[in-house]
Amino acid sequence: MRNRLVALSFALAAGVAFPADPKLAQKLFQDGVRLEQSGQWKLAEQAFSQAIQADPSQSVAFVRRARVRIELADFSHALEDANSAVRLRPEDAEAFVIRGDAYRKLSDARKAVEDYDYAIALKLDTPALFNGRAAAHASLGENDQAIEDYTHGIKLRLDDPVPIEQRGNVYAAQGRYSQALDDYDQAISLKDDFPDAYLDRGFAWGQMGAFDRAVQDFSRVLAIRPNDAKAFTLRGIAYLKLEDNDKAIADLSAAAKLTPNDPYVYLVRAVVLVKLGKDREALADREQAVKLSPNSAEAYVARGGSYHELGMHEKGLADRSKAIELSPQFAEAWYARGSAYFLMGDFQKARADLAEAVRLRPTYREAADVLDKTDAKLAEVAAKQPVAAAPEIQAKSEAVIVTHSENHIDPPVVVPVAAPVQLTNQPTTLAMPAPKPVEPKGPAAVPSASAEEHERRGRAFTDSGKYSDAIAELSEAIRLKPDLGRAYNARGYAYLRARDYQHALQDFNDAIRLDPNYLNAYKNRAASKKALGDAAGAAADLAKSK
Repeated sequence: MRNRLVALSFALAAGVAFPADPKLAQKLFQDGVRLEQSGQWKLAEQAFSQAIQADPSQSVAFVRRARVRIELADFSHALEDANSAVRLRPEDAEAFVIRGDAYRKLSDARKAVEDYDYAIALKLDTPALFNGRAAAHASLGENDQAIEDYTHGIKLRLDDPVPIEQRGNVYAAQGRYSQALDDYDQAISLKDDFPDAYLDRGFAWGQMGAFDRAVQDFSRVLAIRPNDAKAFTLRGIAYLKLEDNDKAIADLSAAAKLTPNDPYVYLVRAVVLVKLGKDREALADREQAVKLSPNSAEAYVARGGSYHELGMHEKGLADRSKAIELSPQFAEAWYARGSAYFLMGDFQKARADLAEAVRLRPTYREAADVLDKTDAKLAEVAAKQPVAAAPEIQAKSEAVIVTHSENHIDPPVVVPVAAPVQLTNQPTTLAMPAPKPVEPKGPAAVPSASAEEHERRGRAFTDSGKYSDAIAELSEAIRLKPDLGRAYNARGYAYLRARDYQHALQDFNDAIRLDPNYLNAYKNRAASKKALGDAAGAAADLAKSK
């Protein structure tokens, strides 16, 4: 067989034209199928090409060659083959599936969904079809549709761990880590040496604060793939969270060696170096991050922190101003520069920056705390100057008490234990942070509105899915009437719907504190605890809600 393929290949290369020969085409097609099944992709491609040469009307050969070309990452030619198959047999559902696969690999997920839909309309019902459409939906951010399709595809084939792991990734993208863990566990039970599932499960454990379990999973990845830079990075972050700084440095240094052009690794390692008091080394890492990613506001904020720690305040302020220039909506940059101004004694500038940070993110507790301290300093200055008109101190809409060190000018560094959610085969960023808290807009300026009116508006916004507006209105209701338990419960529910489970839990705690018999608050708190992985606490609250 191999000699015949070689002879035919030379003939094709020489430009020899073959008359249509369906019998030969069928034989060559079967040869291609056997080669494909044995993973000999290039030889299979050659065999299917010869089958097409022998009989260009054989649509199934175009379908199989397209599939092989996808395996070879030759997506554009795979799409050409799929188009040929669709033209030859527009009633062939498999041709639409393979074209959908090609579109998905070429990052045209919307066209992929359309082709998968057409295949389903042609009554095809296969795992590959539904899992492919699920991946396309996921890449479009249509997570509910993706979960529905993965669930159907999994039911059609229960022994395939890959779609189960991918469905877990969609759950994780929604912040539903308990359900994601269930899927990763199931995938691993089907395939014990499944490194992607361990990597993703480690991510989920990290997001839930179980860093010791995250370390175990990342270590399992490295036992299977010893040069996995992502696993080194993520395990290093987990060690950082566990205060094991030496191991964190070792892992992050290994990651930097494997991926020397990844700015994220240097930023994280700098955090550990700061904790170890190695400020000069931390600055070197942050300078490297800025060099690798010169348009990253985060990198400039971090480097500015190192400059301030080393007494180079002008450079520190310049970096934070650069961060604001690059990303004017980046609340952390305003907070960082405002904190620096505060420690340098320039309270007027500090107040302006900190107020902007709170405006951009009304739930930014650290910024609100330093803004309180700034207002207090300005009041002290005004009190010492009785003759001069004291500057007007505007009250904030919501006072938040948090711990803040006046000897530190960096914004708190939040380094999530995270892993890329591989919903498609396209490159993804190294880390996927946990979902950010919803950033509410300012409440409507209606001075005469009562707390109850703001509560009513907030609930209406929640019902219409406008969670940022809902949280803003309900925050105003709480400001006007701090003992209004219903408003805490309503705001907690808005946070819950927005998948900001930590803030939701805080609000439900306050609602129950104000009314220990608030059954609905117990029920809502149970949902938050379940989402955060506290199954026992959720069960206890559900019992109290009845």
